[in-house]
Amino acid sequence: MWWWWDHNESLVRTPEDFLALTRRESAKGKLKVYLGMAAGVGKTVRMLDDAHAMRKQGIDVVVGYVESHGRTETAARVGDLEVIPRATVQYKDVVIEEMDLDACLGRRPDILVVDELPHTNAPGSRHEKRWQDVEEILSAGIAVMTAMNVQHLEGVQDIVRSATGIDIRERVPDRIVREASSVVLVDLPVPELQERLRQGKIYPPQQAQRALENFFRTELLVKLRELALLQTADYSGREFVAMDDGSGTPRIAVALPFDPAIARSLILRGSRLAGRMNTRWLALYVRRRRDHAENMTAEEHRQLTENVQLAMSLGASVVFRESEDVVQTILEFVQQERVSLLVVGRPSRRGAAARFAPGIVQRLQEAKGFDMLVTDIDRVK
Repeated sequence: MWWWWDHNESLVRTPEDFLALTRRESAKGKLKVYLGMAAGVGKTVRMLDDAHAMRKQGIDVVVGYVESHGRTETAARVGDLEVIPRATVQYKDVVIEEMDLDACLGRRPDILVVDELPHTNAPGSRHEKRWQDVEEILSAGIAVMTAMNVQHLEGVQDIVRSATGIDIRERVPDRIVREASSVVLVDLPVPELQERLRQGKIYPPQQAQRALENFFRTELLVKLRELALLQTADYSGREFVAMDDGSGTPRIAVALPFDPAIARSLILRGSRLAGRMNTRWLALYVRRRRDHAENMTAEEHRQLTENVQLAMSLGASVVFRESEDVVQTILEFVQQERVSLLVVGRPSRRGAAARFAPGIVQRLQEAKGFDMLVTDIDRVK
């Protein structure tokens, strides 16, 4: 299962859409990131499948570096794609193979496939990290498709360390993914990933058993899967641009609370409205400090993840904003995205309590410039 967004153009549906992005601004190449929760979910396979699809459309796609890790399925997916030979680097008494950055720049394809974005290059290489190689390639006007696991993002290290007890050495700055033109979440149910591991499709048998007892434990994979989903949703909406197609169709946004039952009901209501009005829609979370993952129970975090996944599956662009002022942030979002209809849940404060201490909904009702639908909530389980 996978989702694919372009931060500036909402949903990117086909390989041709991605190529169109690469040609809009020739000064700098576009970056597409395939993000997963762990090794073996199929990031590289998905990326190579897309590369083949692009090549069939006449696009010049070349493999700069792909690491199969001995997995036959991954190696077979390279097929007849052109592969740039690796460079060899002598370090002490060891010869190390690395991506040949100069050869990639010299070949200058439309799109370059570069696997293992968090990789640390051999000593003596021009750049310490592969993501720095990718930045140079992008600066040369070449588009890049790359893959990585969520635990390598710099911004999630506190969560990963808390969940795993492991200090991840190879990290990628969040800005690399945040500034990408599109992000693909390559997802796989945890039991299916563990079964692939047992079948020897990810690691050799002895190594696979150790992995099942350590990094591939169920509770840890569930946490990483949730993290990958939430991070992708976060990136997909961070630079969202108003969906103005010139048709005059109302733009719907649903303001979601972090109460999972209420949020789920609002998601379903928003989806039905968008369907009847034949328009796309947004689901907005305004995240206060108390709503961050470290302040949530495991069950609350699981339910939040399920709601994000539900909203995406129903066609929403899920957007996160960080603020302690929920009302002001919602109003700014409505203005920025030119939302014409805002959907919210009926306020919990009523009567005298609402008059003396108005809540979020009451304060939103005082605003002008958009319509607001206040809907009763069915606590959908």
